[in-house]
Amino acid sequence: MLGHFYFSPFGAQMLITNDAGRFCFLSRDEFNRLVDGKNLQNKDLLDRLTEAGFYSEKPLEAYIRDHCHSVRDGNSYLFDSTNLFIIAVTNACNNRCVYCQANGNNQIRQMSKEVAEQALRRIAECPAEDITIEFQGGEPLLNYPVIEYIVTRSSELLQNKRVHFTVVSNLRLMTDRIAGFFEEHKVNVSTSLDGFEELHNLNRPASDGQGTYEEVILMRKKLMDHHIFSGAIETTTRESLDYPELIVDTYVKEGFPMIFLRPLSRLGAAARQWNEIGYTAEEYLSFYSRALHHILKYNLQGFSFPEYGASLFLSKMLRGKSPNYMELRSPCGAGTGQVAITANGNVYTCDEGRMIAETGDEAFCIGNVFKNAYQDWISSPVCRATSAASLLDSLPGCCDCVYKPYCGVCPVVNYALHGNTTHVSSERCKINKGILSILFEIIQEGDQAVISILSKWGDNA
Repeated sequence: MLGHFYFSPFGAQMLITNDAGRFCFLSRDEFNRLVDGKNLQNKDLLDRLTEAGFYSEKPLEAYIRDHCHSVRDGNSYLFDSTNLFIIAVTNACNNRCVYCQANGNNQIRQMSKEVAEQALRRIAECPAEDITIEFQGGEPLLNYPVIEYIVTRSSELLQNKRVHFTVVSNLRLMTDRIAGFFEEHKVNVSTSLDGFEELHNLNRPASDGQGTYEEVILMRKKLMDHHIFSGAIETTTRESLDYPELIVDTYVKEGFPMIFLRPLSRLGAAARQWNEIGYTAEEYLSFYSRALHHILKYNLQGFSFPEYGASLFLSKMLRGKSPNYMELRSPCGAGTGQVAITANGNVYTCDEGRMIAETGDEAFCIGNVFKNAYQDWISSPVCRATSAASLLDSLPGCCDCVYKPYCGVCPVVNYALHGNTTHVSSERCKINKGILSILFEIIQEGDQAVISILSKWGDNA
C-alpha cells in the first residue's frame, strides 16, 4: 500500500514528503513505479520508502501503528495550552525604525501595575505549567518599573508554574541596575541588529535621528558582564540586499552565537514605506541564499553559527520535531500558542494582531484582562476563526503543497494585505517555499559535512 504523500518536480528528480515530515528524492522512473506500485525491486529504495512511511506491505492498522507517533511528535503543540504571553508594557519608543510595526499612531500608552496585576491573574488561569512571559513595546524599558513588578509578583501569582521571562529591547536604556535585576531573576534579553554600523543606523535610528549601533554593542557587553548573553534578530530592508556576507560577518565579529534573518512584514511603517524599503520575494531569496552559504562556510571551518530560521525548518525536515514556532504551525499559534496583552488590558490573538490594533483595527481582539477569563479568550469566535484560517489542510494551494509538512501561514498578515484571513500572502508563501527549496537543494547535493551541520542546527532549534 502507498502512504499519503505530497510531491513536486525538483530539478531532474521528484521530491516526495509526508505528514510525518519525512522526504525522499526519486528519479522520475522511480516515482512512476512508486505510484504504480509495481517493479520496486531495488531493495535500498524500497527500504527507504518503507522506513519513511511512503510504502508498506503491512495491513493498514499495522502501518498506522508504525507511523502515528511520528505524526503526533510533529504536531505535539496541538496538545498544549497557551505558553507564550506577550505583554506590551508600552507602545512608546526611543527609536524611529523605518519598518516599525508597534506604534501606528501618536497615542502613547503605558501599562499600569493594576493592569499588570490583573494580567498575571488571567495568566494563572491557563493550564500550561511551563510558560514564557515576553515583554515588548515600543521599547519596554521605557516602562521598566512594570517589568520589575511583573517579574517579582509572578513568584506569588504564578507559583505553580515554571515561568521564563524575555525582554525584547533595543538596549539603549540598559543600566547596571536593570542588568543586575535581570541576572538575579534569570530574565533573557533579545535585541535587534540589522548588520554593520551604517546599515543598522539607517534602519534603526534613534528618535532624534542619531545612530544606535554603538549603543547596542556597548549595552550587550554590559549584559554579558552580568552573564546575560542576548540574541538578536536581523530585519532585511532594501538597503540590506547587497550586503548579506557583510551582515553575517558583523554578527560573527560581535560574538553573537547565531543569526536570525527575517524578511519585512508589510505591517505598520513597513507597509506605509514599502516602495522605499520593500522588495520582491525573489530579491529576498537571493539575499538569503548568499547569506546562508556564507554562514555555512563559517560552520565548515569549525565555527558553530546557525541561521535560526533554517534551524526551525530543519527541525521538521531532519528530525520530524515541532520547534513550536508560532508562524510554522498548522493551525498557527494565534491564541492557542500565544496571546498579546496591551497597556489598556486588551488581549489579542498574537503580537501581529495587537500591531494591527495599533492602526485602529480591533479585528483580532479576543478579550480584556478585566472583562474576560482566559478560557473566554481561546474560545472566542475570533480565536476560532483565526485557527480555522491557518489550518493548511483546508487552504487551497497549501493542502496539497510538497512543503505543507514544514510550513505555516499568518492569517493576520493575510488580513493586512488582502482584507481576508484566508487569502494566503503570495510573497510570504514564495519566501517560505524558496527557503525550503534552498535547504532541500543543499541536502540533495549530498555533501555529508554540510548535512551534518544542518542536522545539528535542527537538533538545537
